[in-house]
Amino acid sequence: MSTRYSAPDSGPILVQRWPSEEPLLIVAILVSIMAWIVIVVTVVGLVYAVFFAVFFGLMHLTLISHVRGSAVRLGPNQFPELHESVERLARRMGMDRVPEAYLMQAGGSLNAFATRFLRSHIIVLFSDLLEACGENTAARDMIIAHELGHIKSGHLRLHWLLLPAAFVPFLMTALSRAREYTCDRYGLAGAGSVEDAGIGLAILAAGAEHGPKVNRAELVRQRESIEKSGFMTLGTWFATHPPLSKRIAAIDPSLGSFAPVSRQGALRAGFGIAAFPVALVLVTIAVFSSSFVQQIRNTLDSAQVAQTGARGRASTEEDSAYTPPPDAAERARTALTSMALFLERDRERRPLPWNVAELYQRYAEANPGVEPLDPYDGTRFGYDHRGNDFVLFSSGPDGESWTGDDIRYDSRVKRVVGR
Repeated sequence: MSTRYSAPDSGPILVQRWPSEEPLLIVAILVSIMAWIVIVVTVVGLVYAVFFAVFFGLMHLTLISHVRGSAVRLGPNQFPELHESVERLARRMGMDRVPEAYLMQAGGSLNAFATRFLRSHIIVLFSDLLEACGENTAARDMIIAHELGHIKSGHLRLHWLLLPAAFVPFLMTALSRAREYTCDRYGLAGAGSVEDAGIGLAILAAGAEHGPKVNRAELVRQRESIEKSGFMTLGTWFATHPPLSKRIAAIDPSLGSFAPVSRQGALRAGFGIAAFPVALVLVTIAVFSSSFVQQIRNTLDSAQVAQTGARGRASTEEDSAYTPPPDAAERARTALTSMALFLERDRERRPLPWNVAELYQRYAEANPGVEPLDPYDGTRFGYDHRGNDFVLFSSGPDGESWTGDDIRYDSRVKRVVGR
């Protein structure tokens, strides 16, 4: 049973930023300043900058007008308890002005956000998220304090200055994730309880009914599947928010012992990124080299054909032709029956093979050294399946699949049909 956090102040909220936030911000500012210099001195770049500024400015204006016109603004006469929580937490953070706060229905989304329009700061609380917190006002205050933390920390400033840095891979997403960690610290201070702050984050992961029941130690353990994988780590680097398993571990370090931090994924992802340009160069060289070698081969082949004449061409055609044996039909029926009997037994204990390659792999495991081939063309038999039914087929005398002379085994009729 979680503790219920009540409204009285318990001192100012003073939070230390996440360690990587300020260094990342400095790098983003430096990169953006250099990019803006280039944009300003190039007329084309300046035109694009103005276009994007107008476009995104109008989109933001549309959002703000929707919030102010359709969401419910909190106040002394409008959800006074929620309004009081926003005022109390803003006061504890030392804010000179209490931001506008709105309650908005968002189709079941468990979220909240902070934004800015001109000189006004705004936080929007999605109704479904607050309802998910239920009677746990501390978990609710964690959400409110997190959004106020974005304002207090200045995360809504410098957006236009930092815009060019968004084109540097991983830079702005890394800064965004660091800011989320910082604001989770504000949320923890606002909740006043590690337990309730953890419930607030667990609700984001599992929803209203299941969130409070989440085994957070096991949820934190899930980060191992990310931190030990290069691909999963790379995926998190593209994200603006850290995985909730990591966010919960950050506000409750005691849970970290259940899944020690691993750097394997980061090292693998970093190596992959560093190796990508080298691989690209090698592939380009290989493609051009292959093309060059192929041109030489084509030239040599042309010269050889010119020398050998029709006799050489006839010999080549004769060597490449495949002649089916006289008893091809009987061989096809025998091989199809053998494979069909194998599949009939095999599908009783596991799903059908996904494709013909998996079919032959399974058959080879059960019959080492045996690979049934279509006697009409010397290749593997055809295979298709729908649900728990399958078809095996030979191309028949014309060498073409799915024609009238095919020899087939259909699991629905359980016999070989065709020529």
